Amino acid sequence: MSIRIERSLDRVLVAAALLMAAALIPDAGAAQTGKSSRAAAPGPAMQKVVTEKASFVLYVPKGWKVKESAEGQALQVHAADPSGCSSVFFSTGAAPQGGSAAALAKREAARLGRTAGDLEIRSAFASRDGSTLVFDGTYSPPKRGKTEFRSWVSVRGAEETCARIEAPAGQLAAMRPTLLTVLSNLRVMKGAVAPAGAAAAPVRVQLATHRLRDGSASFLLPQGWQCQDHGKGTFVAGEPGGYSFISGNVELLTPQMRVNHPGILVSPYLAPGPAWQFITARYGLASNLRYEKVIPRADVARQMGQVYTAGPVTVEELIYSFTSREGKATRGYTFGISFGSRLGTSWSFRHLTVTAPAERFGPWAGNFAAMLGSYRINERWAADYAAQGARRLREMQQQTSAMVTRNAQEIRQMMQAAYDERQRSMDYIDYQRTSYIRGQQDWISSMEGGTVYRSDSWGTKNTTTGETWEGKPYDYVHFEGRNPKYNEQMQPVDSRALWERHIRR
Repeated sequence: MSIRIERSLDRVLVAAALLMAAALIPDAGAAQTGKSSRAAAPGPAMQKVVTEKASFVLYVPKGWKVKESAEGQALQVHAADPSGCSSVFFSTGAAPQGGSAAALAKREAARLGRTAGDLEIRSAFASRDGSTLVFDGTYSPPKRGKTEFRSWVSVRGAEETCARIEAPAGQLAAMRPTLLTVLSNLRVMKGAVAPAGAAAAPVRVQLATHRLRDGSASFLLPQGWQCQDHGKGTFVAGEPGGYSFISGNVELLTPQMRVNHPGILVSPYLAPGPAWQFITARYGLASNLRYEKVIPRADVARQMGQVYTAGPVTVEELIYSFTSREGKATRGYTFGISFGSRLGTSWSFRHLTVTAPAERFGPWAGNFAAMLGSYRINERWAADYAAQGARRLREMQQQTSAMVTRNAQEIRQMMQAAYDERQRSMDYIDYQRTSYIRGQQDWISSMEGGTVYRSDSWGTKNTTTGETWEGKPYDYVHFEGRNPKYNEQMQPVDSRALWERHIRR
């Protein structure tokens, strides 16, 4: 499971790709034109750089920044000028089964497209055997503006490589000699990756038995690891370097329960593969999770189905890569079991999981196998647990019922509030319509403590005392709101707030 490349590529990996590009691209050797007619301009002063993890050696102009990284099983290096606008990118790693240069080029183009929506591929050329492909184009990365690039991808046997040079639009031709010089002098250090056909040296650590406090389970752990005990056979063990061993159980409700409550996962019944992706994404435990292998274990599911009869059982082994919460490239193995329910109201996902930094997962495989194989449930605890099962099931049903009832009450209250609001709105609209049809207008007297005066085609009436003033200027057409009794200008009822305060009550 380690990264592998051929020994010959150890020394001249990039130079071979560039020579292949020169044979494919008519202008790849344009920098040589006119060499006899004029002296070459002196290049920038170069300095030797060894990357952080000593996987690459580069020669770059002084002031350039170099960064090494890993993604899945690939090692990557990125060198950029001080402005970050002109750069060289190189990646090498194990090719997926059945991989091709065309598929690799599509992945690289898609990667660029995710950073900029205006990606444009201008041209592409492939070698006769299809093992190498060159393409160029433009895109606009964030904070950098329009950028030109040229990429070389190659798949040979079980190895794949990708190289790219890029510069601001209109400047790639001028920067090409410098960028190609950096790229052609890039070297992969011996020992950074394992040669093709050779396995990385396994790592052996001393393991000791650990028992959970409630006596539910025991297992082997490397000395010095910390273990968070969650009882009932579940725990999270690990160390700061990114290694972990986990036994977990996740309870989920199905959408038909119509429950929307913080902290409750809701999903239809899923097989372990999609279930693990859903759970890790919702809890923010992993991103960019990609499965390398999904191995159905129908044999184990049949055995479990003889004992667990409450619903369907699906068992799968999962091998995958992902980006950890800390942003590190990580690989993992999960033995996952999805337990369903015949009622279709809830289900659970049980798993045993081990993870490690991507480049260390292979060497640690032997330790992980021993740790996974050592996991044991205490039989006496299991018997007691089964005896208490009916009581716990009743408690869970009561809690679920209460939650559903509370959720239904909240929905009813929300719907009733919406209905009441709609009804009040309709009443006000009806008041406005009937007042207009009848030729009426209501007025509020502040000097009389909110007394309502109503003017119509006959005159104006105090609706509290019954006093009436007829004819002009008190009729609906001519009345302008002057209080007939006091020296004040009354407020017309022309808003819903005034209507609710003085009329609707």
